[in-house]
Amino acid sequence: MKLNAKAIYFNGIVQGVGFRPFVFKLAEELGIKGWVNNSSNGVTIHAEGNNLDLFYQRLRTEAPPLAQILIARSEEIGIKHYGTFEIVESESETESEADVLISPDVATCKDCLRDMDNPKSRFYQFPLTNCTNCGPRYTIIRDIPYDRALTTMSKFQMCKTCAMDYKNPKNRRFHAQPVACGNCGPKLQLMDDLGKPLPGIGLDQLAQGGIIAVKGLGGFHLVCDAQNTKAVRRLRERKERGAKPFAVMARSIAKARNEVNISTKEEKLLRSSAAPIVVLERKQESTDSLPEEIAPGLHTLGFMLPYTPLHYLLFEGPSDFLVITSANLSGRPLIYTNEEALETLQGIADFFLIHDRDIFHPCDDSVVQVIGEEEVFFRRARGYVPLPILMSAYHVKVPQLAVGGDLKNAFCLAKGHRAFVSQYLGDMEGYENFQRFHQELESFQRVVNITPSLLSYDMHPNYQMTRFALEQPWPKQSVQHHHAHLVSVLGEWDRTEPTLGVICDGTGLGEDGCIWGFEFLYGNSLGYERKAHLEYLGLPGGDVGAKHPLRIAYSYLRTLLTDETWDKTKHLWSSLSTLERQILDRQLETGVQVFQTSSAGRLFDAVSGLLGTCTKVTYEGQAAIELESAAVRFFKSNKQYQNKYEQFSYPYEVRVENEVFILGVGVLLEELVYDLLKGVSPEKIAYRFHVTLAQAIVDLAVRLDVESGPLVLTGGVFQNKLLTEAVLSNCKEKGIRVLRSRTLPPGDGGLAFGQLLIANEVL
Repeated sequence: MKLNAKAIYFNGIVQGVGFRPFVFKLAEELGIKGWVNNSSNGVTIHAEGNNLDLFYQRLRTEAPPLAQILIARSEEIGIKHYGTFEIVESESETESEADVLISPDVATCKDCLRDMDNPKSRFYQFPLTNCTNCGPRYTIIRDIPYDRALTTMSKFQMCKTCAMDYKNPKNRRFHAQPVACGNCGPKLQLMDDLGKPLPGIGLDQLAQGGIIAVKGLGGFHLVCDAQNTKAVRRLRERKERGAKPFAVMARSIAKARNEVNISTKEEKLLRSSAAPIVVLERKQESTDSLPEEIAPGLHTLGFMLPYTPLHYLLFEGPSDFLVITSANLSGRPLIYTNEEALETLQGIADFFLIHDRDIFHPCDDSVVQVIGEEEVFFRRARGYVPLPILMSAYHVKVPQLAVGGDLKNAFCLAKGHRAFVSQYLGDMEGYENFQRFHQELESFQRVVNITPSLLSYDMHPNYQMTRFALEQPWPKQSVQHHHAHLVSVLGEWDRTEPTLGVICDGTGLGEDGCIWGFEFLYGNSLGYERKAHLEYLGLPGGDVGAKHPLRIAYSYLRTLLTDETWDKTKHLWSSLSTLERQILDRQLETGVQVFQTSSAGRLFDAVSGLLGTCTKVTYEGQAAIELESAAVRFFKSNKQYQNKYEQFSYPYEVRVENEVFILGVGVLLEELVYDLLKGVSPEKIAYRFHVTLAQAIVDLAVRLDVESGPLVLTGGVFQNKLLTEAVLSNCKEKGIRVLRSRTLPPGDGGLAFGQLLIANEVL
């Protein structure tokens, strides 16, 4: 039978995921001769044999589970008459030619866990073991292609045994770039707060209530026994955490079920290779009873499972639950170097558990919640970055950068049909965070091989990101905040046609100079029309005023209520000092430092403050998050109200001004105040408020002729599970199809992608 030869090319996530060993084994099985290698463009195969079509087909359909093939092609070539099939060294390409995707970090696989449990294995209890199927990827890579020399493992010389594994195509550690064992790999060391070396890994210290700074995959965590109330309280005080919830790592799914309800979808997320923090509903009566201090005032807990070998070793102690929170000072970036941890975390951590494998790309834990049967990102980072968004309907001809917003910042780089959104970088208010942005922007360009020459940014003139953008020499485009939110979702769904979107968030500068945040926009990347919005209300102090929900409530009700009704509310403001009320009255009278806003977020804040649910904000979104928890507590104990949203809602007003629908909330807030004065529970009022807004959203969409849809729902307010699921239920009832974010957060973490697509059209 005549032999043929083919050159086969694969592009995508095909490096560091066991693709070449898979090719090698399949070639041996089918009697194929030739070679396979990594290049800066993916994987290249020279194949000779008489069943090459079958070989090519099986390469595409049986690829390793972590591989993602985006492009596959083959072509006939001349035969070279190879006698064997080999894996050859990676080719180096010029930077401009490089086109390869890097895998995110991957949770420890079962095979590596078995090695750690086997006393006869050289990986027995080795806290940094990994293989082709798991371990660090993105966080350790300095440049492409993904080879050991270009990772932070380059300084560790493999021992003979590890080198044999690394070179053996039949071993699962073949070309696993971070491969090492206890003899040749990174070393772990426990130290006290003075830097004195200690034995062990801190199990006794955790059991005694100690707080340990532990070096993880993408940065340091602060860790303590989650069932030790004093330790949790001490960690909260030392970190100046306010009331912001801590994440919890559970020994197992079974243990987690004692504390939270876990659906099939949620369990799948917890067990996934990305291993994110999953926000779960807390059981009203739990077996192990984690302290309230972990998540004060909330009906949810953020849970994750161990995802590194070291995590599994930490659970060899008595603790079933560990608080695992990012090691950073309030408002500052994640700490990821040993030197910075030992210096900066003095007085916060009692002990330090460090190792000498460097982190090149600091990366927080990702946070997701299942809302309406779909996962919704609160924070997209470890386990997902740097996976691209693939676009067939959009083409970015000139390499571009979009810098995102100032809150929950993530930037976006794009070229051709791929867009890469960076990991969550935090809020850009402080100098250190802005420096981290610069650092990551430079290194991320190398990983995705995009050097931008066009730039897009938010139109808010006072954003740090805006000032940065204006200083750059490239052509640039400012983008309206909520327009970017809308187009981000359309881009994720690869849709280009004009679409109606509801964008609800806290803050975004509008075209008219007011603060928008409850917007109905109809448009696409070419432009938009503002079709409806919440009525403008006076926000004292602007963004700073958002930290004082009761002041917002005072301002809103003083503006909207009649004098007669206002007089009945005076006892509701007892926690505001006389001076505060005088200043607010004067501001409302003169308009000084009062900003007109249509923000949904600030409306939630006002109601939360009015009900006494949250009167002082210690973390972004706290008032709305605690208001949702209050509403859910009522809903869970009164299930007869389920799916009866319309009958249970407050009244509201819809009027038309200059051909734009306006949602008036004066009558809503008046009825809400009457409920409060009558002694109706704050939990019931909170629930009624949620279902009212859900009803109003769908009502306005129908008035705007949305018909069967699609209707886009986006903005940070749609991270509210109760509100979103009420909207989804109402949409389903009316036959309206809904589009939501799938791979990016609906909040400002997804903003940059929309900015980029809009600028791509304009520029």
